[in-house]
Amino acid sequence: MANLMLYAKGKGDKRFGAVDMAGGTFPAPLMHATIVPEAKLNILKQRASLLHRMNRNVTFQIRYAGTGKVLFQAGDAV
Repeated sequence: MANLMLYAKGKGDKRFGAVDMAGGTFPAPLMHATIVPEAKLNILKQRASLLHRMNRNVTFQIRYAGTGKVLFQAGDAV
């Protein structure tokens, strides 16, 4: 079973950065990024959607940890 990470990109940002869900910050260094087990993908999708609804200027992506493969995106890539 793989691990997932949440990434975010604000309006005007050039790249997505990892999210530290405990600290509520992005971009966060990878060593501080929150890692979520793949079994909790549906919960992470709900949270990414909620975070996007709270801030429409930020796009959130769920990816496998250490890869660029996007599993889910909340919002348009701004």
